[in-house]
Amino acid sequence: MEKRGLLSLLVYAHFTNDIYNFVLPPLLVIMRYDFKTSYFEGGVLVALYLLTSGALQTPIARFAEKRGLQRHAMVAGFLGMALSMALFAFSRTFPEFLIDSFLLGVSLAPYHPQGIGAVSVAFDAKERGSAIGIHQLGGNIGMFSAPLIVAALFSALRLSWTAALMAMIVPAIVTAVLLSAVFEVPLDQAVQTKPKGDDGRSLMSLLLSPIILLALAYAFNAISTRAFSSFTPSYLDSVTSNVGLSEVLTSAVIASGIVAFPLGGFLSDKLGRKLVIWVSYGLAGALFMIYSFVGGVVGLPVLFAAFFFGYIGSAPALAFASELGIGGRTNSSVAIVFGAGTIGNAVGPFMVGPLIDALGFLTSFKIASVFALLAAVPVLLITTKGIRTRQRICLKS
Repeated sequence: MEKRGLLSLLVYAHFTNDIYNFVLPPLLVIMRYDFKTSYFEGGVLVALYLLTSGALQTPIARFAEKRGLQRHAMVAGFLGMALSMALFAFSRTFPEFLIDSFLLGVSLAPYHPQGIGAVSVAFDAKERGSAIGIHQLGGNIGMFSAPLIVAALFSALRLSWTAALMAMIVPAIVTAVLLSAVFEVPLDQAVQTKPKGDDGRSLMSLLLSPIILLALAYAFNAISTRAFSSFTPSYLDSVTSNVGLSEVLTSAVIASGIVAFPLGGFLSDKLGRKLVIWVSYGLAGALFMIYSFVGGVVGLPVLFAAFFFGYIGSAPALAFASELGIGGRTNSSVAIVFGAGTIGNAVGPFMVGPLIDALGFLTSFKIASVFALLAAVPVLLITTKGIRTRQRICLKS
């Protein structure tokens, strides 16, 4: 499969994956009205599926790489997403929602390491950041589409909870069928230097200091961005008293990634991964903090800018992670960083949910903003001196 066709397929798959990755936060607004779900319970549900996904990404990526099952892992993930939506459709109580959320987390674990790894392999170093940025764009469109889909199903079409969630299984099934029929794992053509004594098979060989620091930075940024994005619909609903409007405004804010993801990848190809990551994370933290003081609809341009800079660092970080892979284990290396970010995504809502119940939205947002500011610190400590990052031969077009 030629590389641009591969990228197009995976942009679509990423779009579908991240609809499910972000569908629960806007559903929390409906669950709060229909099932009296508290903010604490909502935070637990979001944290559960994200923690599950983050914890399973590296072992699934490692297992799939060793056995050549990357395509099978992705297909199984999308089928699991469809099943989790079907279970949500017939659930009414918090314990039932916990089971559904856990299954959603298991299902979301396979895609990102396989998808990002495939893009990294297919494109050489001069194009890799831009290619990963375009791939991330698909995910961002999925993220900002999720609140719009929820608004359309519940506010515009006025479907019941069961009917709306059953409708949500369709995109996952279509994507699973498409990947099963079309996707081909690209040949890993890495040119690299293995550390002395490393046979290229040890997972511990990936746990180098730059990977750890990069993962820590990625996780800190994720704590803030997901805390804000998870509860922005509920916050705006409390301000506007309009569920549909709150979902649309949230989508508009998250849409900053349409430009940010590809721009970040492009800039990192030209200016270097570390510089772009550091500047973007620092600015994101400052802007999240400013919004937590301004608040309301009037402050949404500041929140838009905060998400914009938070997203700019994503593609450079993942490209950097793939280049730090050892022994031909690109997917495992990406999984360590992306998995840390997914765990950060879980910590944010889990932390902020009960804080909102106790302290209110804006005070809780101030606390979440601190983590975005901290994200820039580990980046400054990253050094690749003495480490030859992986270089890849571009597949023929």
